[in-house]
Amino acid sequence: MTISKVLISAASLGAALWIPCALAADPPGALPGDAALTCEQIYAQGTAETQREQQERARKNDEMKAQSRATGALITGAMLTGGMGGTGQAAQAAAEAGADRQMAMLNAPPPANPRMAHLKQLWAQKHCVMKK
Repeated sequence: MTISKVLISAASLGAALWIPCALAADPPGALPGDAALTCEQIYAQGTAETQREQQERARKNDEMKAQSRATGALITGAMLTGGMGGTGQAAQAAAEAGADRQMAMLNAPPPANPRMAHLKQLWAQKHCVMKK
């Protein structure tokens, strides 16, 4: 056998041994019993995931609003007590840091949700359709 035939044979054998291991591993976001889910159950779990994500976004937005109000109060207090002394500079730095944080959050893509991706995959595999 030539070297190329030996390498091809070795690669084929390696792939044949690796594929069942790769297929046996659960995909990210999979839970036990997912294969038995009906289309309605997949839809219900997807809806629950969406609601959880919305609640998390609302919580983060509320935190950002609270931080903005606190920074605004700090700036107002600094201006009322004499302008841009040490407190005013601290207030300005806090406002700039808050704005930077908010811009970073707005520009960042939403985090991946492996569970939602798996549910979408199940939906497609089972040929589920929305009923009217």
